[in-house]
Amino acid sequence: MKKHICYILAFTLLVAACRRKNDNVSNVVVVPHLELKGQKFITINVGDPVPTDEGATVVDDQPVDGNTNVTVTENTVDPSTPGIYYMLYQTKTKNGYTVGTARYVAVTNYSDDVDLSGTYMRTANGVMVEVTRVSRALYKNADMGGAGLSDALYFAVLNDSTIDAGPQYSESIGDVIDASKEGLKISDTETYFQYALDAPGYGTALRKFVKQ
Repeated sequence: MKKHICYILAFTLLVAACRRKNDNVSNVVVVPHLELKGQKFITINVGDPVPTDEGATVVDDQPVDGNTNVTVTENTVDPSTPGIYYMLYQTKTKNGYTVGTARYVAVTNYSDDVDLSGTYMRTANGVMVEVTRVSRALYKNADMGGAGLSDALYFAVLNDSTIDAGPQYSESIGDVIDASKEGLKISDTETYFQYALDAPGYGTALRKFVKQ
């Protein structure tokens, strides 16, 4: 009887050990994304032709319709009106994902002789953000809210006191966002830009960013 009990205990421990080993196994999931063909950031003068749709490609998956080239699904570009616009690319994939990306187009005659790139401080809370020029008169604020988050916002400079920051597609939020009350000041003593956001998870307060 003792021998049978020992066999049962040994078998139970073996099964438990195997189960524990299997429970620790994890599968790596690769999330697909869209990769644009051609330039992501484009600037044209007022009246120039609309940029050609070069399409996008799904990486690490395939479009559900089998078409390897994803064409633009929404194009807001108005070449007759200064501002910032986007060309949206979205598709469903065979593994059940919906992926999207955007091409950003600035329509402006601004020569952009002064590079606004640099570190800016949000006056309301002292948070530092990085602004980079991605095309002529087209800039990226890597932290659009000045809240320590990696949600980017792009703005086009229209003249020495005017910027346009939307509507535009936010790739991190996955939705169209907008801005209002946009403004710009460039001087020897102080350079800043400002806007109020209309974006999920953000308040509508005016946000002012001063160059450091």
